[in-house]
This record gives sequence, C-alpha cells and structure tokens, in this order.
Amino acid sequence: MKKKVLRAILIACSAFCICGGALMGTVRAEKADQGARTEKGVDDTVYCVGSVSKVYVTVAVMQLVEQGKVRLDDPVTEYVPDFEMADERYRDITVRMLMNHTSGIMGTTFENAFLLNDAEKDRGEIVLKNLKGQRLKAAPGKYAAYCNDGFDLLQLIVERVSGMEYTAYVKKYIADPLGAKSIGTALSMFEGDGETCVYHGGINYGKEFVGALGAGGIYSTARDTCEFGSAFFKGDHRLLSEQSKREMNALSVRDPYQAYGLGWDIVTLPQYEEAGVKVLGKAGGTTGQYTFLQVAPEEEISVCVVSSGGSSTFNTAVAECLMNIALEEKGITVKEVTVPEPELLEKVPDEYRKYEGYYGAGLSGGLTEVTFPDMRYMRVKTGMGTTSEELFAYSDQGFVKVNGDVESRSVMPDKNYTVFSFREQGGKCYAVRHEIPYNRGLLREETAYYCGEKLEENPVSETALNAWKKRAAESYEVYSEKYSSDHYRTPIFKMKVMEEGYVVCSLSEGDAVMKIKDATHLESFTTVPGDLNRDLFELCADEEENVHATLGMSYQRTSGNEKLTARVTEVPLQTGQAAWFDVDDAIANSCITVERPENSAIYVYDRFGEVTYSSQMIEWHTSIPLPKGGRVVFAGEDGGVVRIDYEAAD
Repeated sequence: MKKKVLRAILIACSAFCICGGALMGTVRAEKADQGARTEKGVDDTVYCVGSVSKVYVTVAVMQLVEQGKVRLDDPVTEYVPDFEMADERYRDITVRMLMNHTSGIMGTTFENAFLLNDAEKDRGEIVLKNLKGQRLKAAPGKYAAYCNDGFDLLQLIVERVSGMEYTAYVKKYIADPLGAKSIGTALSMFEGDGETCVYHGGINYGKEFVGALGAGGIYSTARDTCEFGSAFFKGDHRLLSEQSKREMNALSVRDPYQAYGLGWDIVTLPQYEEAGVKVLGKAGGTTGQYTFLQVAPEEEISVCVVSSGGSSTFNTAVAECLMNIALEEKGITVKEVTVPEPELLEKVPDEYRKYEGYYGAGLSGGLTEVTFPDMRYMRVKTGMGTTSEELFAYSDQGFVKVNGDVESRSVMPDKNYTVFSFREQGGKCYAVRHEIPYNRGLLREETAYYCGEKLEENPVSETALNAWKKRAAESYEVYSEKYSSDHYRTPIFKMKVMEEGYVVCSLSEGDAVMKIKDATHLESFTTVPGDLNRDLFELCADEEENVHATLGMSYQRTSGNEKLTARVTEVPLQTGQAAWFDVDDAIANSCITVERPENSAIYVYDRFGEVTYSSQMIEWHTSIPLPKGGRVVFAGEDGGVVRIDYEAAD
C-alpha cells in the first residue's frame, strides 16, 4: 500500500518533505522538457509558501510576547499608532484578533500584491493607506472570517517593536535558530538561486514576487518549511516555549464550522482526534504556487507539500496521506472518514419553504439560489443567469447531493458526498455545506463550512437601480496597477444587477454579492463566518464612470478605449494609469514589434478576454500578434514611451 501511495505522489506534485518520526527525506518531481517526470535527491527549489507565512509572523509576534514587549490582548494601535480606519471600532482590534481572523477587517489589500519579475518594498504603507478608508465588516471579536491584511499588520508590529526590518528579523530569529539556509522573505529570496517559476496555461511567466510578507511572502524549500514545522514538536524550544505553542495550537474560535488557532487554519481534525493524534495545519496559495504544512507535535512528524501549479486542495490531500503513512510507522492508524448511506425521502417538509431565495458571500462564495420545485427536491444554482446547478434529495441525513433523474426518483448520492443544511443565528439565515470529497487514491477528509447568507429585501430607488444597470451593461478593465502586477493577466471586472437591490461583482478573484447603497455606491453586507466571507470590499463610481474598489484597485469602462491603428506609433506611459486600446479591424491578424522601457509591460487579449501574449512570458518571440476583436494594454511608469512597428501577418 505504501509504495502505491508514494508513486501517486511522485507523479502528482513538485516537492514534498517529511521530517521526524520513522520517515525522513525529500523527493522532488519536476516537469521535464518533454512532459516526463524525473526524480532527484535533496530538494533545493525555493517556493513562495503563500499563507503558510501567517504561521511565521505569528511565531515572530509570540517571541516578542515571551520577551514582554507585546501583549496579545492589547489594541493594535498600541504598537502601530498610525493604523487607522474609517470606523471607530478599529481601536478595539487586538493583536490576538489579527492572529485568529476575528478583527472584523474586510480582508485583503490586492493593490500590487502579486508582481511578476519585479520587486517592491513599500507594502506596509500601501496596506495602511488602504485600511484608512475602510470600515469594518463586523465588530472586532464577533466572528472569524479569513483576513490577509491582519497578518500584514502583524508584520508591522514585529518591525515597530523589534526595531528591525521583518526580513532581517526572520533570518535572525527564525531561520538561523533552525539552521535553515533557505527561509527568507520575498525581499531576500526573490530571483535568488533555485527559485521556481510560475506557470499559467502551461506558459512560464517567470518569478513571482509576493510583497505581503506577513500574510504570504515567506519563501523556502520543502525541506526548510518542514523544519519550521518541526519547531512545534513537543519539547522543541528553538523558536518558542511550550506555553506559546499551546497558545497558538489551541482552538481559539468557538464555532463548530471553524478550527482556527493563532496563525494556524487547523488545530483539530475529527479523524485524527479519534486516533488520539493532535494535528496542526496551514494551507497557502499564490497566483501559481501552493503549499500545505501539517504537523503532529507529540508524534514529532512534520509534512510539507509544495508545488508550482496544481492546487491547494490536492496538496492538502497528499500531505495528509503522507502524515498517515508516517503515523502508521509508529503504529497509529487514522481511519478513513466513513461516508453515510442516506435514506432518500419522497417529499421536502413544508418547514423548509422559508429557506427559498438567494444567498450571498464574499469573493470566494458568490451568489447561490435555493429553490424547492414542488417540494420534491432542492435545486442549488450557482451564479446569476447560469445553468450551473446541483440537485439535492431530502433524506434522513438532510439534503444530500444526488445525480440522476430527480423527477423519476432514479438518483444516487454523488461520489463527492455533500449535505446542504440551514442555520439560523442572530436574526440571520445561513447555508452550510458538509462535504466528504472523493480523492482517488487518497484518504477522504470531512469538512463543514458556511457557504452563504440569505439576502434580505433591499428596496432602492429606480434612479439607483438604473444607474447600476447602466454600468452592468459595460465591462471594466483594471488600470491602476503597477506594470508588473499579475492582475493584468486577468483584468476584467463585470457586474450583474438583481432586481432585489443587489449587484453580483465578478473579479479575477471570484464573485461577490453586494448591496446597492445609492446610485454611486455598493456596500458589503454579509456576516458569514469562515473562509467564504473573506475579501469583502466596497465599490464606488466616480464622475467619469470609473469604479474604485476598496481592495485597492480601480477599473475603467472598456467602451472608452482608443483604437489601436497603424497611426499609433508611440504610447506614452504613466504610473498608475495603464493605456488600453481596442485592436482596429484594419490591423487585425497582423503583428507588431515594440521598443519599450525596462519598467513596462504589454498584454494582448483575444475577443474573449484571454491572454494571447504578454511581455512577462518567458522566451516569447519578438513578434506580437494582434487578434481580431482583441485588446492591448501598455503599462509602465512616468516618462516611459513604447514605440510600435507594424508588420504584415505571416
């Protein structure tokens, strides 16, 4: 069994490592030129570990707590006095609330968060400036919802209290005590030896710079990330005392659908508890790299799986599989979660009729519609005006996802076992999903989470509704980002208006449901605890009909683009104001070559908005094709100029 499992891992992932216990070592499997896979020895490839970085900055703050320089229940303003928000409740946010996602801060400042082949140092100032104009989505401490900006504030606490830049602090007080040569931040590791590239659509986009150091900017190898995890072994005091580790490892959010500790996403899992094993877990992802770190402190096992490409979900499953193998070596068996065998019932009780309607969440949740056709089954549609739907039969287990013909009752439960239920709390109604996903060749894991909040009536004036309908007839493109921002790879923003007084906003990060406040403002309203209510934002339209999101980005109407014709031979560049053009039919399907400054970028899109060319693509030829119905964006800095030569199509 073990050999089969390990073989599956080598085919599927880039790198993994197990430290401690009976299994130690690193195996690497990288894509060769012909698509084959090759095995190598000790892994020296450096990855951005994404949100696993949150555990690192939490450790740094806990070290300062041990020194008596920081107190967890002090307000953040005690240590970062220039932290302000447009909501007086921000003064109640404590250091602990940043660590367990209960601060009430909206979520993430996306402004220049992910850069390609470029570095930037002033991330802290960007976050402070962005937060200054934001309100809170909830009173501090009310509930937990994943929040990146809180961990960038923790980074600032480390810097202000220690008097050191965070990068230097990480090296001196985290990497060096572990004897780790490859643990650093984006500022010290970017474009260094062994750093992996990111791939999108199979195309190499070069090196990724994640400037949110506290929230996601630690870089390391699988081995050194695993070594970091081993610092949580019982009796290991290289980084923290047992008391500090207990504080981090305890369940700090009292809700049956969340398991946050301090910094950790997971501090308890039912299948491991049944085996008598305490486990800690943290997932991380950037635009193209994924990591999962899992630690069993008492059994002294640390497992890390990293990849360029793939998915966080798969890396999590692989890491748990490796953990279970290591536990077996110690005589501990973790049983696979048993999938119930529900008894399907004919009718949906009338008491559920009140749950019909729309449900919304943050960027990770979007819009869901729940209906009960003739009260015989439940239909769940995702998105607005789509055909994407799931069917659920009522059963002794609740609403179970099924496949087949629901009208004739010729159905069977989906192999990805899913139960949909409803929960009323604090005058709100929430939808909840309980899932046991089917992972071929890997063990099943049980999860439960809030997936939406029922939309209440939001009566708005005809003037306000029509203003947003007019905007929804347009599509918008990001223009405010730095030339190296990854957001130009997926730049389009769209809206759909609901007659109920809501707008579904679609960004590259996902869909969010927002409430119409007036003719120029949309506001977030959901109070869904957990990951799906992350990254909330407000939106406003200016006099020129550009729209600005409190995520830190601005968008302009695509209908206002100039035409790119053969007469356009120079494009002046401007910081924070990308120049967008529609490809004129007269030059469509021809090619151009350009002379441009080093600090600039060009993207070309087809009529569907898909990237066909980017100057960030590695080893791309110099001739740039212009698709019919496509668009081109030129981004750069003040004083730069792009010069264009037109050539005939091949």
